[in-house]
Amino acid sequence: MLINKVSELSPDQRIIIAYDGMSLDQAASMHAGFNDAGFHPIAKANSLATRPGLDAVMGRFTAMNSQVMYDPKHHDTDETMFNYVSEDAAAEPTPPLMVTLHASNGMRALSEAVRGRNEVVGSDTDILNLLGITILTSLGDEDVVSIFGKGATAESKFVEFAFRAKEVGLQGLVSSGKELVRGYEFRELNGLLRIIPGIKLPDTADTTGQKRLYTPDRAIEEGAHFVVIGRAVTAAKEPVAALEQAVELVDRAV
Repeated sequence: MLINKVSELSPDQRIIIAYDGMSLDQAASMHAGFNDAGFHPIAKANSLATRPGLDAVMGRFTAMNSQVMYDPKHHDTDETMFNYVSEDAAAEPTPPLMVTLHASNGMRALSEAVRGRNEVVGSDTDILNLLGITILTSLGDEDVVSIFGKGATAESKFVEFAFRAKEVGLQGLVSSGKELVRGYEFRELNGLLRIIPGIKLPDTADTTGQKRLYTPDRAIEEGAHFVVIGRAVTAAKEPVAALEQAVELVDRAV
């Protein structure tokens, strides 16, 4: 299982680059530049897979020997969740390393997603790790209350959704570092991959779309297995240099 092999990964392999707002061609071109510089981060694909499709995304990045975090944030009915994940698992030439879905979905729907994965790739495989999105890092306190009701906090909902994810057999969680640290108090949540998005680099000003932020070294030091970095790298004047800085910070923390 992937969680048992994280310690064997190099620092750059624990970084996920979010190519949000980019086309597949643009993302692949930037990723090739990172590879040419000796870095091999994971590519995160969401909107860039909309037109070309998942097979095209997997074909492009697999040709570069790169792993993919597919980020559709699946959230649907029981049967449809099974169908979504079954199709993800059947992607050619290989399934993604990770796929996201909302942990706030019904327990039956989450269980069907797990069944779809396990029937195609098996339960103990390293690939197609299903990651439960707990509370989006773009949500502030007022947003959480408006969605989940009076008294709800990002922290309390994280704990609730994390236990749901563990119970149904998801492989990991995606949440801000603040909430993931809260999860360390519960031994029952051990064994889940921990992915922190909304990562910024020191002295970078662009925090667009994120309300609860971490730097790469802080995230790894506090227990993250992987960190997701977007604009801090992709919108940098020198993306390779920005990624190099991120790699150095991760290396310092492991």
